[in-house]
Amino acid sequence: MFDQFFGKPFWTTLGFLAGVFAISIAVFPFPIASAVALAVSMAAIFTMTWKRLDLGLLIAFAELFANSHGHLIAYDIHGFSFSSRMAVFVAVMAAWALSIATKRVRFSPRDPRLAPFVPLFVAVAVGFVIGFLLHNPVVAFKDGNAYLYLGYLFPVLSVDWDATKKRLLLQVLAASAAWVSIVTLGLLYVFTHFPEWMLGATYQFIRDTRTGELTKMAGNIFRVFLQAQFSVIAFAFFLVPFLFLRDVPKRVYRVVTLLLVGVAAVVIISLSRSFWLGIVVGAFAFLVLKVVDGWPGTKVAGKAVASTVIATIGACVLLVGIVLFPLPYRVGRVSDLTGLVSDRTTDISDVAISSRWNLLPPLMAQIGEHVALGSGFGQEITFKTDDPRARAIHPDGTWTTYSLEWGWLELWLKMGLLGPLAFAFLFVCLVRGLWPTLRTSQSWVAVALISCLAMLFATHTTSPYLNHPLGLGLLLFVVPFLNQKPPAAAQKVSVTDAVSTVAALQPSLAPFTSE
Repeated sequence: MFDQFFGKPFWTTLGFLAGVFAISIAVFPFPIASAVALAVSMAAIFTMTWKRLDLGLLIAFAELFANSHGHLIAYDIHGFSFSSRMAVFVAVMAAWALSIATKRVRFSPRDPRLAPFVPLFVAVAVGFVIGFLLHNPVVAFKDGNAYLYLGYLFPVLSVDWDATKKRLLLQVLAASAAWVSIVTLGLLYVFTHFPEWMLGATYQFIRDTRTGELTKMAGNIFRVFLQAQFSVIAFAFFLVPFLFLRDVPKRVYRVVTLLLVGVAAVVIISLSRSFWLGIVVGAFAFLVLKVVDGWPGTKVAGKAVASTVIATIGACVLLVGIVLFPLPYRVGRVSDLTGLVSDRTTDISDVAISSRWNLLPPLMAQIGEHVALGSGFGQEITFKTDDPRARAIHPDGTWTTYSLEWGWLELWLKMGLLGPLAFAFLFVCLVRGLWPTLRTSQSWVAVALISCLAMLFATHTTSPYLNHPLGLGLLLFVVPFLNQKPPAAAQKVSVTDAVSTVAALQPSLAPFTSE
């Protein structure tokens, strides 16, 4: 287990993420410094990707999984914010394109792993075309530009993902999850140990870099929500299978439980009900997969459940310890923390829920106008919201936006029926491609990835992630774990014949055996 997640690449990635964060703090007040940092990073990433395509993709995954919106470093160009995520994308894609042109690497359009994405590419194209025709092209592009992240699929398919490179992917995910946990708990500590008048600069940095949302809730407790906390949950599904091994060493059992303490603490303080929904669905999928994989027995399952219970209790103790730590000041109270979690769990009438329900009727009405092809990217919906931030601008609560909370309905609204159907088809293809691995010694990888996919698709119901690089990135993360070459019988299949090609997606995970 330790070789899979916590080798030298893990520490290198963690140090890289910490270094980038430190640089972003240093250049944040100075636009010219930000521009220089972006230019230097693009040149460096282009060079590394040119030498090793997989290295550029590892950098892209690390940046993605560790940063919510990829704006740690940004430079405004005539109203357009060019961000660090864009810089990585441009550098990696440019190096890949040049590598293809010079035949340093090869990409085959007949790769069977490409076919399941074809319907989604078509749906996105439809959304852009209709959006450009019916709405302001600038608004339409801003609404749909996250789907450009799917362009990474082509360099991903151009890499020969052997056992070593797959292990690097796992370590990048582990390091990113660790970094997000550090930032989350660090922000909780800062905002419960310093008076508000001292926190202005920190709050502005977190807000303007779009790292996360800090919302003052009960007493002096802040909700610390980072969209990148999604990565922490995804990594948890790679840890839990080790608890279900029949002969798991005590050391592994203890380490996994300890790591789950951090995961549970992040999930609790995020106060995200969408995460909670995704975890429930992902956990259900996990249990079903364990039955298919081979139930380890009541005793082993009981120990695994006990471990998760202990981890949850430990997470509560950790959060209380952070709040009560006496240095340098202590402005938070445990009663505020417990009250906050209790209210979030039981209150079904808060502004977030009421606003979602207020959005539903006009959203469904707009979908009804263009049921088949959708209204395109940039389609806005006007509704009444109870959000105090919106009412501060519009006292009557009227709000117009193209960023919508009902994820699956938003796909239908902007890409027509093809949007949600394309994602559902992709889900089936990826699961089917991983399914045979459940009968191998590397079944834990398939169990983890399928559970992550179930969690992602469930979370998207109320907090859109399938139109965000984080969710799209997870879909791309699965691809290297599928077989790179179709069986002989499938080699003559056309790339457009997606249904037939899915049968060729046989996974190749045997090399993951620890060396």
